[in-house]
Amino acid sequence: MRKLLRANFSRLFKDKLFLVSLALMFVMGTALQIMHCIDNVKNNENWTPDATCFVFAVFVPILLSLITALFIGSDYSDGTMRNKLIVGHKRHCIYLANLIVIAAAGILLSISYILPHTVLGFLLFGGFVTQPSVLLLDTGVNFALMVAYSSLFVLTSMLSQSKANTTAVCILLAFVLLFVGVYLTSALNEPEYYSGYVLTADGVTTSEDSEKNPNYVGGKKREVYKFLQELTPGGQELLSSNMTAENPAMLALYDGIILLVSTGVGIVLFRRKDLK
Repeated sequence: MRKLLRANFSRLFKDKLFLVSLALMFVMGTALQIMHCIDNVKNNENWTPDATCFVFAVFVPILLSLITALFIGSDYSDGTMRNKLIVGHKRHCIYLANLIVIAAAGILLSISYILPHTVLGFLLFGGFVTQPSVLLLDTGVNFALMVAYSSLFVLTSMLSQSKANTTAVCILLAFVLLFVGVYLTSALNEPEYYSGYVLTADGVTTSEDSEKNPNYVGGKKREVYKFLQELTPGGQELLSSNMTAENPAMLALYDGIILLVSTGVGIVLFRRKDLK
């Protein structure tokens, strides 16, 4: 599998889309800190460098979906996939080599954001408010999330020989998972009661009884929503980017489960796939 990894990494580091994505994440990590610093000085805001530490968790999966689809899709369209089998590479080795390289791409894109964001956090703000141990844990969890996403995109890409179809499905999957996360997070953020304070026409504030929010999710349904928010990659994106996960280590555990299940299913199906 070393030859496969060497060849795949060589392709990745020459891939224009990957290189552009690296540059984009680097610029984003730089720009957010500079804009927050300017906002603090000009508008007397109170931004901290921690505010956007993990925003990349929302953007990297979208870029990674496109990179994966085109990277693996080229193997099929160029006939490289068949050639790998002809020279004797095992199917599970081909699958795992692609997974490792795509997972590395996701982590490298994350690091490309983290490095300038962290350096400028110290230079412009004097350091971070959050404890280093917490930041390191959250960083590891975000890396695990990128690996989980990689496993889903590789599963999708390895089972289709059409580059166009694979690209469409991978991008759709990335956005569907994000929208699921947005829906779950929005539902869980609904307050149980609406504020009973109203402002009268003459500017006098009067108090009224609080009103029950019909959109509030409670009881067993709330427990299910919380579980799905932590389990699904889209829900994890928002929890990670906002640093609001109650148990970050549990998110990494769910990512491990996603990785094992999707990879196991992918290898089994790829072994049975008839390559034309």
